[in-house]
Amino acid sequence: MKGLVKIPEKMNALVLHGVGDLRYEQVEVPKLEEGTVLLKIKACGICSSDIPRIFVNGTYHFPTIPGHEFSGEIVAVGDGVDESLLGKRSCVFPMLPCRSCRACKIEEWAQCSGYSYFGSRCDGAFAEYLVVPTWNLVPFSDTLSFEEAALCEPAAVSLHAVNIADLKEGDNVAVIGTGTIAFLIGTFAKSKIGGGKVVVVGRSENKLEYARGLGFETVNTSETEAADGLKALGIDGADKVFEAVGQNEAISNAIKAAAALGTVVLVGNPENDLKLEKNVYWSILRKQLKVCGSWNSNYNSKINDWKNAIEIFESGRLNLKGLITHTFKMEDMEKAFEAIRDPKCFTLKVMFTMD
Repeated sequence: MKGLVKIPEKMNALVLHGVGDLRYEQVEVPKLEEGTVLLKIKACGICSSDIPRIFVNGTYHFPTIPGHEFSGEIVAVGDGVDESLLGKRSCVFPMLPCRSCRACKIEEWAQCSGYSYFGSRCDGAFAEYLVVPTWNLVPFSDTLSFEEAALCEPAAVSLHAVNIADLKEGDNVAVIGTGTIAFLIGTFAKSKIGGGKVVVVGRSENKLEYARGLGFETVNTSETEAADGLKALGIDGADKVFEAVGQNEAISNAIKAAAALGTVVLVGNPENDLKLEKNVYWSILRKQLKVCGSWNSNYNSKINDWKNAIEIFESGRLNLKGLITHTFKMEDMEKAFEAIRDPKCFTLKVMFTMD
């Protein structure tokens, strides 16, 4: 093992001991193994999926350290690891595939049937340190802040969804949802469609106002149906629709808002069982829609959404910092989660920063 600093025996972390029982406490620093590095965590985003994971459903075992949207500095390397990685900045592909199932054999890691995952199936990055296999590292340059780089996970998920939609020049696009991934999808889509329109659809007027500030047109579904709102903007059905909420109403709006022969990409994670009205299902058939699921991201030798996201980030073409609305220290976790769960508080990406 080689290191830049003396590694402490204990570290601060947010540890989930049971549903709703998240504690700020000291735990042992994880041990390096062959082929791994020790990452000093600098920033870790709170994903929308972390809220039910912590407060409703729990993780796969207790105790668990959550957190899967993160970046940091490599401060030590295990046996067999190139020492030139020391001091490098990196974010991390959080999936740990089995490498033996049918999907893994064709490098479709996100469809692995026996994977582990930082922050849910094994300890994650709501902590000062994390041991990471070198295969999962996604290095980035010093020109990018740790906070911006921690957005790479939702950005890779968003790029993956946009690629599935196979956008064409001049397409009109509707994005159902007003969260971080919805805005990233809209931003990536806008760069691909030339003269087409990107419309953000949601119920939160303050987030829709934010969307207009980013140059998107908007539809407020608390005032009108999504499809009717699109027509008012001169769009008789969107060519491509992205659903980034995971709720009955949002999925129905996505299907209704799609043009005949259009494509609907489902991205949002559902919290409860879903049910389609008969007429909405008929709409899929009659309009002959292509309905696609999008899960996680590509991280293989043919398509690497993570490296592509970092390249876009480093180009400076996107105002990533604008998506980060709040940062907190881990010891202020209660304030962080209160901000996210308060409907009166405007939040997009809320992060823990460790320095």
